[in-house]
Amino acid sequence: MYNAQQMWNKAYREKRDMAYPSEYVIRILKGKYPRLNLDKEAFKGANFLDMGCGDGRNIALAKECGFKPHGVEITEDIVSKIKENLENIGITDADIRAGMNNNIPFDDAYFDYLMSWNACYYMGKETHFGNYVKEFARVMKSGATLLLSIPKKSCFIFDGCEPAHKGYATIRNDYFGYRDGEILRIFQDAQEVEETFSPHFQNFIHADIHDDCFGLAYHWHLIICNKK
Repeated sequence: MYNAQQMWNKAYREKRDMAYPSEYVIRILKGKYPRLNLDKEAFKGANFLDMGCGDGRNIALAKECGFKPHGVEITEDIVSKIKENLENIGITDADIRAGMNNNIPFDDAYFDYLMSWNACYYMGKETHFGNYVKEFARVMKSGATLLLSIPKKSCFIFDGCEPAHKGYATIRNDYFGYRDGEILRIFQDAQEVEETFSPHFQNFIHADIHDDCFGLAYHWHLIICNKK
């Protein structure tokens, strides 16, 4: 029986150093593009949540951009490790808490920006992805910005997966060795992502990564939108 908390605790205990921020998070927050140019002045003092913040790598970038950084991970052990990682680089004011996609431990309408980078599609014991969408919307202010990365169905993480039920898949032969048995939400295309989030979000901007990264099919949907 797969236990996400145990496996991710193990993964982060074995991981000694914090990685660099994701390249495409840097591009989104720092760059300027024909269809995306976020108002950098609006970042200053805004509440930013990295939902599923991993080892804290993107928290440091959020702080540099002027945000008030917050993060959520699935166990208190991981939260402690993230705080240690951030303290090692001089960040002591990030608000990191234990929670899940369907139970975010912050007040209603709290965040100006919420980022779920390679995180929102992990289902755990949840059976309905729409509950995640509603929970994201709950903690966001009206007009707040949501930043998502979600694997395409051709992404390497789905290699060898088994259908679970409609729209969901069970990981098998996990490349990283930690996720066999985890159920993921699998989307057919970017339009399905938009339709799934549209009850609570609008103004969708789409991009994608389609990269053969030294033999890994690194294929992802990038979606940016606003809470209604």
